[in-house]
Amino acid sequence: MMEAMPNCTVNIMKQRCWYVFLSLFVSVSLAAPVYAADCQGIKKAIQAERNLALRREKVADAILQCPDDPVLNYKYGLSLERFRKYDKALGYYKKAVLLDPKMGKAYAGMGDIYLYLGLLNESIEAYQQAVKLMPTDDRAGNRLARLQIKRKALRGEVLTGVEFIKVMDNKGKISNNTSLLLTGPVLQYQIAFAGNSDILLPIGISQLGAVGQAMQNDAIKDLRFEISTHVGSSVSSSIATEKSKKRAEMIKEQLVTNFQINPNRIEIKWYGDSQTLEIDKVTEDWSLNHWVEFRNIKE
Repeated sequence: MMEAMPNCTVNIMKQRCWYVFLSLFVSVSLAAPVYAADCQGIKKAIQAERNLALRREKVADAILQCPDDPVLNYKYGLSLERFRKYDKALGYYKKAVLLDPKMGKAYAGMGDIYLYLGLLNESIEAYQQAVKLMPTDDRAGNRLARLQIKRKALRGEVLTGVEFIKVMDNKGKISNNTSLLLTGPVLQYQIAFAGNSDILLPIGISQLGAVGQAMQNDAIKDLRFEISTHVGSSVSSSIATEKSKKRAEMIKEQLVTNFQINPNRIEIKWYGDSQTLEIDKVTEDWSLNHWVEFRNIKE
């Protein structure tokens, strides 16, 4: 029979096990700061890289090595956005703000993506957070202001002349990614008419009046506009088109006669019920889908 192991030997083995455990614990503990330092080094290398293609490659590699770094998540989202991979970009922007709720530029990135996807309310909410965190950021502030004006127009609220100018004086391009034209100098305006007629309701008179006054303003007095009308209707398309034409002609006549706008500054088009807007999340009270579109014609 084997003799019982002496107590001293058992104690020595316990001590050795403890030393092994302690060594492993220290190694793991020291590894974390080293890893964090590596992520900082990676970010510095990306920042120093002047070649855009190489920088994108480094960002793609970095997100694999440092998946929980908010800055790298933002940078990778930005890279994906530039390649129009909007859904993936949105995911990385969202992760960035989860990791760092004070990262205003990630909220602005989310606002951009929602804008490209035609999600107006979501875009406004994201930009509001961005502006709250970055109150001196002109880009986010101006984009938020224009989006809020565009939402007012879609909801049929009366815009001021200053608001009309704010949108129409924008130098950006008009995006046609979705039926809601949320970027550039264009307004889709729910002008108030009586039924399917070309007669303005009192609120419609106020709406068109502010537009006429704005078009007289020196800030946009040299701009030309395309004004198109849309009439959703339960009647035939030919009747809807005719009603749409009468509205377009009436609007031009009102602007030329009452506000002395040069007729050469206005081109009119009418589309009847051939186009519709998906605006369920913007306003719930637009069953007939009527609107007037004002578009800055850039020469």
